[in-house]
Amino acid sequence: NPLLVRTLIEIPQIKFDPPELTHHPEWLVTNGLGGYASGTVSGAMARRYHGLLIAAFPAPLGRMLLLNDLNEEIHFPDGRFVQLSTRYGDSAEPTAKLIEFRLEMGLPVWRYQIDDWMLEKRLHLPYRQNTVYITYKPFAGPDGIRLKLRPLIQYRRHSDDVDTQPEHPYVLSVLEDQYQISTGNLPPLRLLLYGKGEFVIDRKKIEKVRYLREEQRGYHVIGDLWTPGTFVLEAAADEESTLLASTESWEVMRAMRPADALAAERDRRTRLIALADSRAHSGFAAELVLAADQFITVPTGRLADQTRTHAAGDEMRTVIAGYHWFTDWGRDTMISLEGLTLVTRRFLEAGWILRNFAKSIRHGLIPNLFPEGSREGLYHTADATLWFFHAIERYVQATGDRWTLRFLLPKLIEIFEAHIRGTLFGIKVDADDGLLRQGEEGYQLTWMDAKVGDWVVTPRRGKAVEIDALWYNALRLLQKW
Repeated sequence: NPLLVRTLIEIPQIKFDPPELTHHPEWLVTNGLGGYASGTVSGAMARRYHGLLIAAFPAPLGRMLLLNDLNEEIHFPDGRFVQLSTRYGDSAEPTAKLIEFRLEMGLPVWRYQIDDWMLEKRLHLPYRQNTVYITYKPFAGPDGIRLKLRPLIQYRRHSDDVDTQPEHPYVLSVLEDQYQISTGNLPPLRLLLYGKGEFVIDRKKIEKVRYLREEQRGYHVIGDLWTPGTFVLEAAADEESTLLASTESWEVMRAMRPADALAAERDRRTRLIALADSRAHSGFAAELVLAADQFITVPTGRLADQTRTHAAGDEMRTVIAGYHWFTDWGRDTMISLEGLTLVTRRFLEAGWILRNFAKSIRHGLIPNLFPEGSREGLYHTADATLWFFHAIERYVQATGDRWTLRFLLPKLIEIFEAHIRGTLFGIKVDADDGLLRQGEEGYQLTWMDAKVGDWVVTPRRGKAVEIDALWYNALRLLQKW
C-alpha cells in the first residue's frame, strides 16, 4: 500500500544530539492496558515510575513494577569491559558513547559506540500484553564480544516508595530455557532469551540505588533491587538478540518471534495513522496520532464492568488521564474524547467509551475517577457529568450515530432530573435563578481539585462560572435531542 509505505518514511525521527544527553529527557512506551515502560534517554532510572515492565493487573493489584532495569555490560576479547550506559544516581558517566537516540513510529532506539564497534538497542511492548521486548543488534567489530544482561528486579506497586519490598523472598525457577521469578502470591515474571547465549545464576541484592527525580520531589530516594543472575550473549555482527520479559503465559510468549512481534506493532501503528484524518498522515500530526493511542486503554481492573459490557456486544475502552500515575478520570475523558478518538477516526472506540461511562452513572453523576486497583468509581465531581453532554454532541456530529444517542437519552434525562432535585455533594439547581450550585465540606468538585490532607485548596463552593456554562450547554443540548 503506497500510503502506508509513505507514512513510515515521512514521520520524523526525533533525535537528541549527544551534547544534550543528560538524565532529564525521558521516554515512555505503553501497552494499551495502562501498563508501560519508561526511563531516561541516558539509561538511569530516576523516578519510582521508571522501569522496563510496569504491568497492569486486575484489582486489587493495579499497576505493578516487575522488571526495574537491565545492567548491561560489553565484554571484549582482550579482557576489557564497559557499562553500556549510566545506571543510577551519582554513578560515573557512561563508558559506552551514546551517539544517537531516536523514536521510530514512537518506539525508542539507542545507538552506542565503543571504539569502532557499534550496538543498536530497541524496545517495544506488544499491544494488550504485559510484555516487553528488548533487542540488541551489534554492527561490524571483532569476534568474541559478549553482551551481559543482568535483570534488576523490584516487585511493588508503581506508585509505592522506592524502598518498598515484597513480604516474601524472590524465588527463581528454571525449566530448560524458561526462567521465572516469583514472590508470594503475586503474578510471576517470566524471562525468555532469543539468541545465542546462556544464563548464569548469581543471585544478589543491589543495595542503595538512588533515584534523582524522587530526591528532587522530596520522596524516599534510596531503594534496593534483587537480581537472579546474568544472561551472557554472543554479540555477533548483524545478529539480533532479544530478551523477552512478561507476565503472560509461556504459550503467549512463544507465539511470535521478536521480529514478527515488532513488525505487528509497527503495522498496528501504521494503520492508526492511515485511519486518521488525511492531514495527519505524516509529520508532527502523525506523531500526535501515535501519542493519542497511548491514552486509549482497556481497563484491566473492573471485571464485572467488562462482563456487562461484553454481554451488550461492546468492548471496554477508557482514557488514561496521564502518565505515569493517573488512572481514568471522567472529566479528562470527556474533554479529550474528540481529539483522541474523533479526529483520529476511532469512532467505534469512542462509542464504547461513552456507553461504558453511561453504565457507571450513579445519582445522576458519571465517575470522577476510578482509583488505582479499585473496582468502583468515585463520584466527587460537579463538571465531569456536564462534559459528558459535550462529548456526546461532538460524537454525534462526527459519526451520525443516533442509535447511541437514543440509547443514552434516558440516562441524560436521569442526569437532568437528579440535578434539578439535588444530588451528592450539594450539587443542585437553585430554583430562583436556574443556576447550578455545588460544594460540600472536604470536597473539591471542579477542575481546580488540589487537596493536601484535609485541606481543600480551592473549594469554589457556590455557582462557579464554568460549571454553569457547562450546565447551560447541557440544557440546550438536551432540549435539542
